[in-house]
Amino acid sequence: MGRNPDAPVLLLIDADEPARLRTEAALARRFGSDYSVRAAANPEDGLAMLEQLRDQRQDLALVAADLRLPGIDGIEFLRRAHGLHPHAFRLLLVAMDQYHTRVPFTELPTLRRATALGQIDVWTVKGWVTPEEWLYPHVQAALTAWTLANRPHFAVYRFVGDQWSSRSHEIRDLFSRNGVPFEFHPTDSEEGRALIHEFGIDVSHLPAAVRHDGTVLHDPRDTELAVSHGIQVTPSRTRYDVVVVGAGPAGLAAAVNAASEGLGTVVVEREAIGGQAGTSSLIRNYLGFQLGISGGELAHRAWEQAIFFGAELVFNSAEEARLANGDRVVGLRDSSDLRAPIVIIATGVTYRRLDAPGLDRLVGAGVFYGAATVEAPAMAGEDVYVVGGANSAGQAALHLAKFAAHVVLLVRGRSLRASMSEYLITQLEATPNIELRLQTRVVEGQGESRLERLKLEHIESGHRETVRAAGLFVLIGAEPHTQWLRPLLAADDHGFLLTGRDIPSKVWPLDRSPLPFETSAPGVFAAGDVRHGSVKRVAAAVGEGSVAIGSVHQYLAQPVAVSR
Repeated sequence: MGRNPDAPVLLLIDADEPARLRTEAALARRFGSDYSVRAAANPEDGLAMLEQLRDQRQDLALVAADLRLPGIDGIEFLRRAHGLHPHAFRLLLVAMDQYHTRVPFTELPTLRRATALGQIDVWTVKGWVTPEEWLYPHVQAALTAWTLANRPHFAVYRFVGDQWSSRSHEIRDLFSRNGVPFEFHPTDSEEGRALIHEFGIDVSHLPAAVRHDGTVLHDPRDTELAVSHGIQVTPSRTRYDVVVVGAGPAGLAAAVNAASEGLGTVVVEREAIGGQAGTSSLIRNYLGFQLGISGGELAHRAWEQAIFFGAELVFNSAEEARLANGDRVVGLRDSSDLRAPIVIIATGVTYRRLDAPGLDRLVGAGVFYGAATVEAPAMAGEDVYVVGGANSAGQAALHLAKFAAHVVLLVRGRSLRASMSEYLITQLEATPNIELRLQTRVVEGQGESRLERLKLEHIESGHRETVRAAGLFVLIGAEPHTQWLRPLLAADDHGFLLTGRDIPSKVWPLDRSPLPFETSAPGVFAAGDVRHGSVKRVAAAVGEGSVAIGSVHQYLAQPVAVSR
């Protein structure tokens, strides 16, 4: 069924004829103008259709299967479908149980396992009253994601450069994390050569950016790109009620809560919206998103929320913090100052560099700190290594496994369970092209213009081996960016800011006790991963950024405190 037989296919498999006909008609009514909607009554016919689509090289956007198929269950059918069409989204259809709720409790253990093992992308019950209520939202979300991943779409910028230059990587990472639509074409690709010829690009000044209006920027700096994109790089005024430094989860949560409560708020961010969390391909344990949400999507929703409440977002770098005439002053990279009675530090952490010979010169040329989301497509068919034992490393390995032939997760410890969520461990163990190596570290990177090999060492035995590697993704440790705040704010031995009860009495200047999240400088607060004792989870950072505004209101409501 459908009016466009050459369009991408939506395939439905259901032996329940009334349900199949109803679902097929609903899909064709909503999506038939852009997709070819097809259906089969049994798994044998469905698999034959999948093989035919593969042989004809026709795109399959979504395959939906009933859980209770004759012969095999829907999960096994979707597993086989994934082997034939790895880019198609998998929708599991579940009959409504006797309780008639949107969560079929009788099938809940099955759904939990299939989701945890990554065997399905989404599920929905079949007994809907109207498809707009339950069916269409899931299908539309899947088709949107499939289109963005597999179809040409609007690009504000087209970049041309060396695939393995560090600056090309920096630009891809910057634009991906900030959600700006772009394309990148290596200079030796057909598309790259065409752009060079059409726009007269000077290949001695690469990478080059071709804007949507045809303007060419040769080897542009980040600030030049921001201005070109209409991004604010200087504040609109010098004084605010609240200055938030950092646009990660904690900073964005603070901005949303401060701006929504009428406080004039500016957020200063030096790199990208979302911080480290923005690089996560899928966060499954964030409240309210049972099927997960990407870190970038979560961050951009928060950013839109903040600016619509009136907060300003300025791409600049905070270089200095000081007290002056009763104000808290943040000095920016361009030598301008921001003044406010309240400053919230939410600069988060950065991944720690690996101390191994040969790696530093290959950063961006096969060696990456974070960046799994943007660089994963370039790893197609390659052997890839991920270093780290926390959730971010597990998420990166799972995302890379969609593209790479083989992904090896290197962990220094004896187990993952002390540092990684159980749902991620379960999914890693169930992914056939992911290998886990415990008590293993990288001792050397090798390659001429890009990474080609790694030397690994087993920590306990000392045994070393050299392996081929096209990519090394490092997601270890947490180093706070707080050097610019010293000596104004007290920190622990690792640079994490002390707040509230953790502040030693000898460095606290007032008679009253510090408020929750208040640093050793009254009126300056810290939230999220940059804070000593914080829980390194996205939800925790959002909570801290939100609750910190409660302390801000307490501070503003208090009479002027007396110094000791």
